[in-house]
Amino acid sequence: MNFYTMKNIIKYNILLIFSLIFYFQTFGQKIEPEIKLQHDTIIIGVPNELIINLSVDKTIDVVFPNFKDTISKNIEILGEYKPEFIASESIRNIEKKYLITSFDTGLNIIPAISIKLVLDNDSSFIFTSETQFFVKPYVLLDTIPVDTVYADNSGFVVFGKDAFKNEIEQYIPDSIKQSVSIDSLNQIKAIVFEQFLNMFASELTKNSGFYDQEEIRKIAESSSQNLYLFDKSGVLNKYIVAGSVDTVFVQDFQQVKKSQALFTLYRIKDIKENMFNTPFNFAEFWFYFKKYLQKYWWAVIILLLLVIALIYFFKYYKKGLAPNLLRIKQEEPAHVIALKKLEFIRKEKIWAKGEIKEYHVQITDVIREYIEKRFGVFAIEMTTNEILESFDNIDLISEQDYFKLKQILELADNVKFAKYKALQNENDLSLKNSFEFVENTKEIIEENSKITQTEAVIEIEQEENFEQTKDNSYDE
Repeated sequence: MNFYTMKNIIKYNILLIFSLIFYFQTFGQKIEPEIKLQHDTIIIGVPNELIINLSVDKTIDVVFPNFKDTISKNIEILGEYKPEFIASESIRNIEKKYLITSFDTGLNIIPAISIKLVLDNDSSFIFTSETQFFVKPYVLLDTIPVDTVYADNSGFVVFGKDAFKNEIEQYIPDSIKQSVSIDSLNQIKAIVFEQFLNMFASELTKNSGFYDQEEIRKIAESSSQNLYLFDKSGVLNKYIVAGSVDTVFVQDFQQVKKSQALFTLYRIKDIKENMFNTPFNFAEFWFYFKKYLQKYWWAVIILLLLVIALIYFFKYYKKGLAPNLLRIKQEEPAHVIALKKLEFIRKEKIWAKGEIKEYHVQITDVIREYIEKRFGVFAIEMTTNEILESFDNIDLISEQDYFKLKQILELADNVKFAKYKALQNENDLSLKNSFEFVENTKEIIEENSKITQTEAVIEIEQEENFEQTKDNSYDE
């Protein structure tokens, strides 16, 4: 084996190793598809949406199963929708919907559904979890005949988009929503809306040739119950899809011909009284009970703890087996607690270590807690302006102490949010003003009203009754 052959083998092995690393990194990421149903209980034969959501890397192609007639023996496929994509920098969020129903009453289980992931020439499979829904036997219907709506013209159909409210909520991360003001958040939503509008307009124009931007905006801002029929000349007809009991036969951007069925309307007679007008059996009870446990498990735990506490009380406490004395330690005054914490901050000197932001956070936390306990102002949850306005409305502190408080809070805000680099004398001034603010505003307790004992003793009623019974027995 010569040098060049050896070199090529090494080069090939290195490329193979890197390819395998990339493969396992891509497919090794934890992709967990979420599966849910529009309704967990339906009437026999009524359509129900099965929704699959997942997030994958942009480099991965996702292939959903193409069901013909059924998912399982008892669950039939009525139709499916095209996958909806929402892309970010490197991740695609995909939503796939199927329209299903069942004609078998009772509990119906949807088995795990396999989804194929493809990267270049390699593929892998992921699986949804099992889910289930309950099928009620029947429902009383109106005597009004079923009303099917047909297209008045040939063209394309599209639904109103509700101003992309759901898409915008999913697009903006929770961290952004929590860190910006309402006005800033509204500005971000307006920018994102325009992006979705441009994508919607581009797709609509590509499919139909319709490019009237004003009309496209009206469609996007209208309710999702509006169904528009249009061609490149403009909107031809508008229909109202009344509600969830309607059967819809068309999808966004689908081309339809004149007299083609768009959707069917029917009404259920007195849904609240008659929709579940069937005998309630144990299987149905068990289904709802399991759903309740999955959703409200914490309530069941609290209930069990209450039952255990009641059993303990009546079995032991009432029989006199509980301790005879309960000692309650008196809480220290607000200013004493605040001064102790401020003294700890002074001795720790974390500002000297460069932790200026944490230093001011600790000071303002102490002051806010003191204000809440001393004056009853909910300062912990308030902004600086709200705290200062609270003292404007009530004459509880002097003007001098008001400006000391203002200096402490405003400097802390500048350091925390405006990245202001406070000078050493400013750091010292905040701590000095904090001590003086607490000292000057502390509650004055008169000598006659001071509580001298540090612990209050509560005697159990049983002990008094026992003493009484003992005295009576001696008298006899």
